[in-house]
Amino acid sequence: MELITIILSGLFTLVSPVGIVADRLAEGLIRDRVVQAEQIDVRIDNAPSLQLLGGRVDRVRIAGRGVYPVEQLRIDILDVETDPIDLDLGAVSRGRLALDEPVQSATRLVLRVDDLNTFLQSRRVQRQLNRLQFSLPGGGAREANRYGLSNPRLEILDGNRVRIQVNLEDRVLNEQIDTVVETGLDVVDGHQLVLLDPRITVDEQAVPQELLNAFVEGIREQLTLKQLEADSVVARVLRFQLTPEEIDLALFVRVNPDSSLLGDR
Repeated sequence: MELITIILSGLFTLVSPVGIVADRLAEGLIRDRVVQAEQIDVRIDNAPSLQLLGGRVDRVRIAGRGVYPVEQLRIDILDVETDPIDLDLGAVSRGRLALDEPVQSATRLVLRVDDLNTFLQSRRVQRQLNRLQFSLPGGGAREANRYGLSNPRLEILDGNRVRIQVNLEDRVLNEQIDTVVETGLDVVDGHQLVLLDPRITVDEQAVPQELLNAFVEGIREQLTLKQLEADSVVARVLRFQLTPEEIDLALFVRVNPDSSLLGDR
């Protein structure tokens, strides 16, 4: 959701002392808040000028290509179009981003599989994997640090299925075990990512069903956009398409004025 705050931050440049809307200034500010962007185009629509002076913007459209919100994570296509935006000018004048009304937007994201695999091989992802602690069936708590994961690789199959290959490292025996996770994916009610017919093999041996069920249940609560509602953000998936080359998502996002994502500026 950092992308939302990046977009909202660009709205500081909408009102200048002479009431001029500066698309290029907004573009520059957005560029400053991402790691890199191959292309960013911003268009701001206003009518009439009195609305602008009152903190209202009719619509903001952002078209990004090759956007890196964090190191090595490349978004091939980022298109955002907002509904009217009402800024709290009193708060803005004090250097704080605040809204009089919720901000709603339609967002399209396209991520290429090659770019995702580059990110999966990054130090950032490996650091996250290193923080995981788990033991294999039959192992006790003393073995929680024995195993680790490395070198994840993603492949998209037919029928909205994905395959993730990862090395399971035995740090005691200094061995690596090939592990494969394969599952179908679907989005239910616009917010819940569901794993369909998941399968896990370790060293070409299938993981027992009871362990697989426990794994799926354990991560279910992490696979829903409803988590964002604690921050007064409503997000729903409108389109979810997978091809061997890319993931294509369309999202509806609403950020309410009391959202902690706005923060202090």
